[in-house]
Amino acid sequence: MEGALPPDLQGTLFRIGPRSPWALRSAELKDVGEHELGTAPRADAAGSTLQTDAGSDQPPFADTGLPLGALHAVEFRDGKAVTYRWSESDADASVFWHAGSVLALSETGLPSQYSRLLEPQDFAGALSVPIASHVHRVASDGSRVLFAVDDRGRTDSSSPFEPPEGQPEGIWLRIGEWDALGALRRTQVVELERATWQHDVAVTSDHVVFIESPTERLAHAGGRAVPFGWVPGAECWLGVVPRDGDGVDVRWFRLDPCVVTHVLGAWEEESGDIVVFVCRYDALEAGRPYDPAGSVVPSQGVGLTSIGGSLGVLERWRVTADRVERTQVDDRYVEYPRMDALLEGAPFRYGYSVEEDWADNVTGGDVALRGGVVDPRALVERGAAPVGLLKFDVARDEAVAWHPGPGRRPSEPLFVRAVDGHSDDEGWLMSVVDDVNRGTSDIYVLDASSMGRRGPEAVIHLPVRLPLRSHGEWVPADRYR
Repeated sequence: MEGALPPDLQGTLFRIGPRSPWALRSAELKDVGEHELGTAPRADAAGSTLQTDAGSDQPPFADTGLPLGALHAVEFRDGKAVTYRWSESDADASVFWHAGSVLALSETGLPSQYSRLLEPQDFAGALSVPIASHVHRVASDGSRVLFAVDDRGRTDSSSPFEPPEGQPEGIWLRIGEWDALGALRRTQVVELERATWQHDVAVTSDHVVFIESPTERLAHAGGRAVPFGWVPGAECWLGVVPRDGDGVDVRWFRLDPCVVTHVLGAWEEESGDIVVFVCRYDALEAGRPYDPAGSVVPSQGVGLTSIGGSLGVLERWRVTADRVERTQVDDRYVEYPRMDALLEGAPFRYGYSVEEDWADNVTGGDVALRGGVVDPRALVERGAAPVGLLKFDVARDEAVAWHPGPGRRPSEPLFVRAVDGHSDDEGWLMSVVDDVNRGTSDIYVLDASSMGRRGPEAVIHLPVRLPLRSHGEWVPADRYR
């Protein structure tokens, strides 16, 4: 480790993503589930020091029979990063802590459950409906809002999950809540026109906001992580329902076509307006060539490719009684936005994200080549690359940036408020940074209040190299000790 860890950081950083591209060649990943940080690298079977490949971000594991995902955990205690643990997982999209356990999710499915030491457990969440990967916590009461687009009752459904007996024909957005102890306390069902890709929703103290994009579930997903394709020319809608509603009281607002990957946060104002901050991409324009069998998100994954020919920007959506007012907060490209977990569902001032930029490569995971020529039906997306972190002051629509330097690529920033912090920038940012120069991954710890004006407080060198595409969760030690 370089530098000094703030003593406030007492807890565990969990991270999930695709199984490491280097897992098959790494002794740590093959036979070690726990690693004491700060020790020397292990040698492989031939006795040489382990090396990592600086190449592909997305390995072809589909044919190996290996789990597609992996969980990672780094424990912080008494000013040190003391232990690194990992576990294979069938989930690869999202991880969070609830009711005393770690829960991991794929793009759609039932959660996989683990102890804080990443020991597999039986899932105890009382769910039978597969849910989407983002499950929002409401800070005021510790509840979790979960949702799913459910078209299993359709005779032509391509969902890989079997419908429950007696499920009616139709397409539904199912919304539920776990209380702080993990009990499923309420559910509601909203009828939809299409089974659209809804990766994330916004949650306030009283409402859930969701977006119907111009997309639809693919008839033949073919193992794609995002089994949804474009419907060019289709309408785009925003829906608002009460959290304690019955699915009938829905307010609908027409939007210019777009796609939202992630929600930074949302709150309600005394006027009744709802304010939502989203990572917004352009929708595929009608008439543009595309592959009807291709995914909205090429195989490189969110944050490593363009979507609809665009990169994401941060927008403020103000939902009034009769319209949605949209304002772009900053011109820079963003992904993986996060905020202070202590304010989720409530007003906040600061948000954080990865800063993205165009990459030179063309992403072709869903592009069919015939004799070396791109299929003319195919939408060829350009690559994207993380280049830094951004801190947004949404009260002033200002942003500052931090860049780790050439050959270093940061991932989703997690904010941890200082013990004596009174604001949502008085604390620490943690980001796993991929160092292409050394073929390794490091955890960078930044002072959020002085971001852009000083370097990292600490850099923790991990014993393995991790993929870029991932989400994480910080769990304070007082929640599990």
